Amino acid sequence: MNQEQKKKYLSIKEMGQKRGVSSKTLRYYDSIGIFKADYVDPDTGYRYYDPQQYEKLGTILELRSLNFSLNEIKGYFTERNMKKSVDMLKEHYKLLEEEIRSKQRLAETIKEKIDFIDKVIDNNIELEKFSFEDFPERFIISQLNKSDKSGESVALEFMHLESHLHETAPILASDRIGFYMDFDDISEMENVDNWHTMIMCSEEMKNSRHFCVLPAGKYLCAYFKDYTADRDLFIKMFLEYVKFNNIKLKGIMIQQFKIDVTVTDDPKETIIEFQALV
Repeated sequence: MNQEQKKKYLSIKEMGQKRGVSSKTLRYYDSIGIFKADYVDPDTGYRYYDPQQYEKLGTILELRSLNFSLNEIKGYFTERNMKKSVDMLKEHYKLLEEEIRSKQRLAETIKEKIDFIDKVIDNNIELEKFSFEDFPERFIISQLNKSDKSGESVALEFMHLESHLHETAPILASDRIGFYMDFDDISEMENVDNWHTMIMCSEEMKNSRHFCVLPAGKYLCAYFKDYTADRDLFIKMFLEYVKFNNIKLKGIMIQQFKIDVTVTDDPKETIIEFQALV
């Protein structure tokens, strides 16, 4: 191919620049047969592309953005027809919709966390104040064996529980971890061994031996700060409030970490919420 003919082509660098793709990627696409150069100089090995190939490269990049694998992309361009193409697009469209829903749920969760932290920073969260809140049915996985509840033991229990999740747990943003108790008498709350580590989960975990249901209903709630230093005091305060106000509890209680080591190194900034079904 002479110089005049080469002017009608795009070099590998020019094609890459126009689509924001590296020459290395284009060479790889060529080697696996997804996007081959229209002409390769036999003397220099330089690759040249017909300008009409620009659209095909754009389609490849769009398919990659839809999470098509390289093998799927190769198949997409093999013996194409409308039916084959639309079936492949429909399949990935469903996956994309679910990814969008998942990202939206994560965005909402992170927004809730940000709003809560902002309220704490602005002193708009009332600590040690009791109130009632209605909760829908919720689901947890819980470590039901006895433990010494030392920091190391609890960390291992949380790690064990998280390994059983069938989902990505946004621990940082979602207030999913804490302690759970199913009790017959409220005096059991004062025994540290009666509390069990838990992680909030979806109903999809119902076949797990660790799965538990938190019933829907009205819960007595209160926030407490610097949990690690005054845990026993907070439990005592909670019990005194229950007894003084003659509140009947239904045997379900959780301690849910709202601010913990995922967002602060200062123990005095930690906040836990007590929730007891009434």
